[in-house]
Amino acid sequence: MKSSKGYFYYFVWMLGALVLLYYGGKFLGMMEQKTQTFYRIDYALIGEIVYAFVFGLYLSCLNGVPNRRKFHRPLLAFVFIPSFLLVIYPIITIYVKQIYIVGYYQLIQDPQLFFFGMLSGLSLVKSMFTTR
Repeated sequence: MKSSKGYFYYFVWMLGALVLLYYGGKFLGMMEQKTQTFYRIDYALIGEIVYAFVFGLYLSCLNGVPNRRKFHRPLLAFVFIPSFLLVIYPIITIYVKQIYIVGYYQLIQDPQLFFFGMLSGLSLVKSMFTTR
């Protein structure tokens, strides 16, 4: 990747990040207003997980657009899988009661859930592709 990528790419990326933040907040608000559940899962939880994951995917484009497929197993195994499991853990415990970890909800709250969702989206793209 060239070191002089140009200002236009970063300007467009920043505009996209602002749009993502704006509409992401609207999306989270819309999901919190829904009172129903989707297969016993609260819509607000689904919204937080999806928003964090998409934000991580978008953050991975900061270094450049994913170009060539290159599989990086250690990053996938030791970063993506644990962070993704921590993100979807509240959904897993709804269906499988045997794997309940005591103290998870005191440790992982909204900011940490967002961080792990963002980390899982970022590490998924970085472990599957190289950038231009």
